Amino acid sequence: MNRLLLSLLLFSIFLSGCATNPVTGKKELSLVSEAKEISIGEQQYAPMRQSQGGDYVVDQALTDYVSDIGQKLAAASDRKLPYEFKVLNSSVPNAWALPGGKIVVNRGLLTELKDEAELAAVIGHEIVHAAAKHGARTMSRGMLMQGAMLATVVASQGKDYAQLAQMGAGLGAQLITTKYGRDAERESDLYGMEYMSRVGYDPQGAVDLQK
Repeated sequence: MNRLLLSLLLFSIFLSGCATNPVTGKKELSLVSEAKEISIGEQQYAPMRQSQGGDYVVDQALTDYVSDIGQKLAAASDRKLPYEFKVLNSSVPNAWALPGGKIVVNRGLLTELKDEAELAAVIGHEIVHAAAKHGARTMSRGMLMQGAMLATVVASQGKDYAQLAQMGAGLGAQLITTKYGRDAERESDLYGMEYMSRVGYDPQGAVDLQK
């Protein structure tokens, strides 16, 4: 009986967690609320920046420039979030986004770009990661998998149901640095180019960036 009840519980969680992705229009699992996404991003943003070189404070005009482009692209995105853009003092050519719209571009990547269109391609790509809930999607899948494993333990050993909630609650920080899959990267490439076009950038910049 315990096994049946827990199976029904997990199935109901799956059904109730289905939502339409604001970017792709597809139905997908969503067990993380927007408020939780924003909260996780806000909590992790400063520590992650600090651990990767800290903010680039030598040239505030550069950060303002990147932020202005980011906000212009964010205004054209399919999901309104409290987007924030920072430049990190790191020579590693990289950029990343946290749930809730917290985005960084490394100084080392900026030195590799040829023009503003390529920068817009980078930022547009990262905006899609946030707008399309890629981080939340990863966390939702992790919560479902952890819940299924715990349900098996509960059913076979009679452990407390409260463990299910406790295990799910800790997944935010645990999965925050998980790399996105190929589908998420393809979505970010595609819709990032759309965002570029909406604000007047030539999507060829995204093609040149990939080259």
